[in-house]
Amino acid sequence: MNISSSGASMEIIAASLEETLALGRRLGSLAHAGLCIALEGMLGTGKTQLVRGIALGAQVADIGLVNSPSYVLLNVYQAAPDNPESKTVYHLDAYRVKDSNAFAAVGLPELLEMEGIVAIEWASRVADLLPDDYLLIRGESLDESTRRWHLTAHGPQSAKLLTALARQTRQ
Repeated sequence: MNISSSGASMEIIAASLEETLALGRRLGSLAHAGLCIALEGMLGTGKTQLVRGIALGAQVADIGLVNSPSYVLLNVYQAAPDNPESKTVYHLDAYRVKDSNAFAAVGLPELLEMEGIVAIEWASRVADLLPDDYLLIRGESLDESTRRWHLTAHGPQSAKLLTALARQTRQ
């Protein structure tokens, strides 16, 4: 995994699916409850695989449930009840929504107040619903297995997460 960072942004090259999952695991373990992660990238970039890694790092109860919520808009991966380190992950997909009003009906404003991590694929389609503080992750396919992930903090909490991620990733 190659990393470059400056201030409130970071770029990571993941040379394989395993490296994308590892990035997600780090994000999921470092993320605080209430964090919103806005995901962008073309179809097939690996956004759902990155969320799978986030769910692994958040230590959700059943990692086997992680899949794309394109048709249902929202998947909830519950925290493991016997694990105090576990966090619930709310996985949303705005790909099929016509406007943010339709997406608000799913309950995004309420989810952002819950004690969990909110990950939104195609978040630019509902940008007016994003909180003031969120982590934007843009994925780009470089070849069949290699991905470039651009991470940009939009607010102080997401900036702290990027700082912690940079420290942990360099170790």
